[in-house]
Order: sequence, then C-alpha cells, then structure tokens
Amino acid sequence: MTHTSMLTMKHRILSRRVMSLPVELDAWLGRTEVDELLDKNLSQIEALDYFLHVLCKSNEDSFNALDPAGSVAVFLDKSLDITKAIIKSRFIWDFFRDRLELRFVPRFRQLLLMADLVSYDCYTAVMDRAKALQIIPEQGFREYPLVGLVAQFAPSTFVRLPGLQNHNLPVPVIDLPWDHLVNPWELLIVAHEVGHDVDEDLGRLSQALQPAIASQLDEFGTPMGHIVCWQQWTSEILADLVGILLTGPAFVGALAGLLTLPRSYVLHINSTDEHPPPYLRVFINTALVRRLGHPQLAQALEAGWRALYGVPNDGFRTYLAQIEPVIATILDTPLAPLQDRGGKIHSLGELIAFTLDDQARVQATAVRLVTGALLTSKLPIRHVVSASQLAFEQTVQSGDTAGLATLAQHTQRTIIDLKPPGQLPVGLASHRARQHLDDLARAFLERPLDDIGIHWPL
Repeated sequence: MTHTSMLTMKHRILSRRVMSLPVELDAWLGRTEVDELLDKNLSQIEALDYFLHVLCKSNEDSFNALDPAGSVAVFLDKSLDITKAIIKSRFIWDFFRDRLELRFVPRFRQLLLMADLVSYDCYTAVMDRAKALQIIPEQGFREYPLVGLVAQFAPSTFVRLPGLQNHNLPVPVIDLPWDHLVNPWELLIVAHEVGHDVDEDLGRLSQALQPAIASQLDEFGTPMGHIVCWQQWTSEILADLVGILLTGPAFVGALAGLLTLPRSYVLHINSTDEHPPPYLRVFINTALVRRLGHPQLAQALEAGWRALYGVPNDGFRTYLAQIEPVIATILDTPLAPLQDRGGKIHSLGELIAFTLDDQARVQATAVRLVTGALLTSKLPIRHVVSASQLAFEQTVQSGDTAGLATLAQHTQRTIIDLKPPGQLPVGLASHRARQHLDDLARAFLERPLDDIGIHWPL
C-alpha cells in the first residue's frame, strides 16, 4: 500500500465523518414535522441546527481545502485539525441530544412535556412582558430553556457550557433531578432557574444591581464584609424573587422543602457561596411575600422555619435587618439593560408581577386539584404548579398521604391539557437572534479541545 493510497483512504474517512452531523441534524428537523413528541421543542432544535450548521460549514470548508495529493505534512496536520473540529461539534450536540432523546422514552414523555410547559410558561411570561415594554435584548429573544434530567440534589440551569464560563449555550438548559418529576409541585423551582436565564438573557441584571445594592447598604452603615456577601448573593436572590413574582407565595413553601436540611448546612454562613445560607434565604423570600400583600402567609412560613431551626444568632440577626432594603433595591431600581426603545429605563418590579387576584385564583385551583375537579377557567401553567403546592400542603396536613399520587396525576393532566396548540413559536425570525447564534458558533470554533474538557489522548 502506497502512502498516497493511505492518504486517500484517510480523506474518504474524513469525508464521511464531516457529513455525519449535518445528516443527523436534518433527520432531527424532519422528525419535528412528523412526530408530535417534539412539537414543543421545535424552536430549540431549530436554534441548535442553526448554531451547529455554522460549525459544520466550517468543517466542510476545511475538508474541501484538504488535498491528499499535496504536501503530506500539511495533509496530516490539517486532517488532525478537522478531526478535532468534528469532536468539538459533536461534543456540544451530545450535550443537547442526550436531553432531547429522553422525550422518546415512554416513561418520561408526559413528565418531560409537563416540565417543558412550565419552563416555557415561566420564560415567555417575562419575555412577552419585555416585548410589550419594547425592551429588546442585545442578542434578540432566545428560545425557552430546554429541560433535561440528571442525578443531582436540586434543579440547575446552564446558561453557559459547563467548563466554559465565558461561552454561552445556543439554548439555555434546565436540568432537573430524575425523582423530582414525580412531584409536580416541585416544578416551582423551575421558576428560580428561569430567573437565572432571564437574568442573563436580559443583559445580566444581577451585575447591574450589585452597585445599587452596595450603595443602598452603605447608606445604612452596613459593614463592608456584609455588603460583599449581599453582592455575591445577588444572582441567587434575584432568581428567587423572579420565582415568587412568577408563581406567588407557594414558591417559598417549595423552596423551604428543598432547603429543609441538617442544621449544620442551614445555619452556616459560607462567605464564598453564591447562595445565601438557607436559614436567611427563606426570610429573604418571605419578605417579598409580605410586600406582595400576604403578611399572614409570610408569618406562617417564618414561624414554621423558626420552629424547625430556632432563633438565629447575632450573625444572622444583622443580615435579617438588611433584607428589606436589599429587596427594595432589586425590585425598584431602574436597570440600564431594561431600557426600552423610547429611552425609559425599567425596573424588575415593572417587568414581572404577581397580584392578589392571581393568588385568589391559585387558592381556588388548589381546592379543585384536591377534589379532582376540572378547572372552570384557564390559568397560566405556572400558577397551576403553585396551586398543586398548596394542594400538596393541604393533603399532607389532612393525613391523606395516599391522595398524593392522585394529586400528582391530576396536576400533570391539568398542565398538559393547558398546553398551547401545535408547535411553539420560533424565535429565530429575529435577525438579532440569528446573529447571536452565529457569533456564539464562531467564538466556539476558536476554542481548543482542552478548553471544553476534551483531552487529546495520543
């Protein structure tokens, strides 16, 4: 066998490898046209297809310039570069395909549809309001977060590729623990994760808030060490507050359930953690519940939390006294990223609202969920999840733990019955959205394999 024939065979192998991903992506898009299981994920798949085809086109161009009859050294170097580029393209597609394919597993079809609908409803509630206020994100309006399932303690969101903290994903991802889906009321935490996505997609609101928080606390004579902690916690606090504004006081009950942990965790202040300590975090959330006009609900939540973990020490008391100005700053401060086309700068409180009427409808729906009755009026999907949390609390307090399975099934059916018809709107009609994906892809092309956690083994 001559070296020319060896290079020719290598060339043929690379030809087939380079084309394998575009062929697979086209098959996925074709599936969305005939398989209703992907109806609600079409916009996400189209965004991924656009992003990945930029990578694939670059790979094809590199391959087309590869000449097996030319310089041997150049051929060998360039063929290795192409192989690495294929791996990078496959790496990011694997991240999304692993999550999308779960929708074809019968056990998880309806559960993931339910989670997708909650993610969609929470995200679009904020973005639709931004559109109404004529607030246009720099990168355009993105697709709602794709939901995946993993083995972990709590839900998490990926705005950026794991390991690449300065490189955004083409579509945000919310990963849920596998076991959480059996309790639809635990989907309230999705609203918190959407809060992180909204924070990022509207121009990194938490970063814009940090100077305002520091200034406000400084006026109160707050020690610098405390100010630094509050600034560090801003992103997580903002996500919690978005969760409450989207779903109401029920969010705090679900969050408290997640944070019901050993005292060594709950009562520990970690100055390097981006999350406020769990003990303080519940009181931060109840402060917003009180501000929304539900002082009795806030008081009941706080009383239960104190009964479980006791009265805080002096270190916590000083932080507790600083909650009100922090909440007011986050909700009321006009933020430069929220400037509309007319030049007016809006606050987070103008962007999202949960009203007394919303709470009344949630409470009425909770009663219907407990009894298994059908809804008498259409409700936002996220508020059905809120109602299921209240129904869960009522069912447990009544001692009817056997009724929880029925409640979970009824909640799941109710949410799925409220799904929008057909395929969800595609955001790629926006030139900004396409340009953003194009920029992300071209920046990703420049990253070496080691940057994304893939180490060349040879």
